[in-house]
Amino acid sequence: MTHFNFTRHGALFRTEMPGPGPYYTCLVDMREVAAFPGRYALYFSSDHDPGAGGIWLYISDGIPTDPACWRSYDTAVAAGDFDHVAGRPEANPIFRETVQGTGHTETPHVNIIDGAVYMTYHKNGIDGTQRTLLATSNDGVVFERINGEADSVVLRYAPGARPGDGHTGYFRWAPNPFPGIDRHYVGYSLHGGGDEYHSAIWGSDDAVDWEIIDVFKPGEGHAMPEGDTILIWHEMDPASIVALGNGEFVGLCGGGNRASGDVARIVELYEVYLAGDGRTLTRPCRKVLGVAPGAADAEELGAPTSLVIDGRHHLVYVGTAGEGAVNTVMGASGRFNPAAPASDFLSSLDQRRHIVDCDL
Repeated sequence: MTHFNFTRHGALFRTEMPGPGPYYTCLVDMREVAAFPGRYALYFSSDHDPGAGGIWLYISDGIPTDPACWRSYDTAVAAGDFDHVAGRPEANPIFRETVQGTGHTETPHVNIIDGAVYMTYHKNGIDGTQRTLLATSNDGVVFERINGEADSVVLRYAPGARPGDGHTGYFRWAPNPFPGIDRHYVGYSLHGGGDEYHSAIWGSDDAVDWEIIDVFKPGEGHAMPEGDTILIWHEMDPASIVALGNGEFVGLCGGGNRASGDVARIVELYEVYLAGDGRTLTRPCRKVLGVAPGAADAEELGAPTSLVIDGRHHLVYVGTAGEGAVNTVMGASGRFNPAAPASDFLSSLDQRRHIVDCDL
């Protein structure tokens, strides 16, 4: 028995976008954004588009795991829902990075701060690698880079100082739930690319200036129920994190095989037990949703993103099938069971041996 218990709802909508389709979803409650004509938004990107890629937007006025509630930005524009927004994009994608870097714009993650929309994303060809940048918006569709025409990268480290080649993409962040981190926001990113990638945890007080807190090295079988899988820290859904009331926290995160480039990936969703510092593993991870043979999520369940509505957890993720050729936006919903029995504690060594600078 797990703390998170979900019922699958299948595909939420289909998109007209470059193959293999949607990638890296982020579900956002938009009610604090005065100019936005919808209750919820889903931001996502193309998946390694060989061209410019871009950030797509879909809108929902009802339960976000109900397929009937979603409409594309294009449909909303045609209905006049964004007529009040000056300079609005004509259609999806609503945003592409054109000042820094080359190639595709990908992996958006969005939070609302004082009624403004803060969106991080990554771009190729910056400092010879892929960096995370930041853009903001007052309406959710017209985004401006945080520093205008100047450098708008917000996650950066020098290769050699820590493991990795400087890649800081796939960033997922939220208001900080952890008492052991003295920052207002916390997030998890990739830290270096390729098969020997790491992940990192970052902290910030303003969502603009970010500092690395720790770097993680993945290890097959470490705290995972399968010996050949790794916890993919930069697939953490920070909005899912729940305090268990005993100094521990549990959240949803992707886990799977070590894969990059053309290597076939298998990714499933696990609940991850964390101490109050956001990076110490307290107990083994437990699988919450696995791949479903023959379904649109037969190979991967990636980019989990969730909201709690009237006590119910609504989860959106990207399912992959067809040997990585077809991505689908999918949904599941359920309730969190705080009384579910927890697994046994990890040893002190296993709790922290993934942390690069750990002295154990």
